[in-house]
Amino acid sequence: MADSETRRYERIEIELPCRLYVPGAGEELRFEAFCTSRNLGLGGIFVASSFLLKRGLDLNVELSLPDGPLPIHAVVAHVVGLDDEEMQSGMGIQFLDVDAHGRETLLRYFTPVRYQSFYDTFVHEFPHLKKTVPLRDVSLVLNLWEEWKIRAEGGPMLTASGAPPSVGRSGRAPSAPARPVGRGKK
Repeated sequence: MADSETRRYERIEIELPCRLYVPGAGEELRFEAFCTSRNLGLGGIFVASSFLLKRGLDLNVELSLPDGPLPIHAVVAHVVGLDDEEMQSGMGIQFLDVDAHGRETLLRYFTPVRYQSFYDTFVHEFPHLKKTVPLRDVSLVLNLWEEWKIRAEGGPMLTASGAPPSVGRSGRAPSAPARPVGRGKK
């Protein structure tokens, strides 16, 4: 899942402070660490780190976004070792459970370069709409449009459950029932 051929979702290069943690009993934490993302997709992030967690570890990641922290239940999907000469060491973290608020936040925050270019053209043509139609709203609509196109072609929704279904040994994801847009887990 490390290269662009096997990655299912577009990524944006972005450095976000991230908190990784594994809850313990009660209010206590079994593990807590801070690192920085290198990229973000609607299904997960890659964090650069000099420590590596075990693939398959269930954890929480808290993204530091401008509007406040966004906690997401996740799993370590892949690890790039400290001795890898071609890639930065760190971990690919797959989002598992994204509630409705988290889903909307990700869809508004995820802004590929082409969305920014579209928005720049849009506000150039309609400058009076810049205040009432911010880039975040345009990103939300464009991301939902992309999901709708994929679903209309028989593909899975990107973030209905917060993450893509896991891929089995066959390299294919198991089929899952379609879920309505905008319905995340509560």
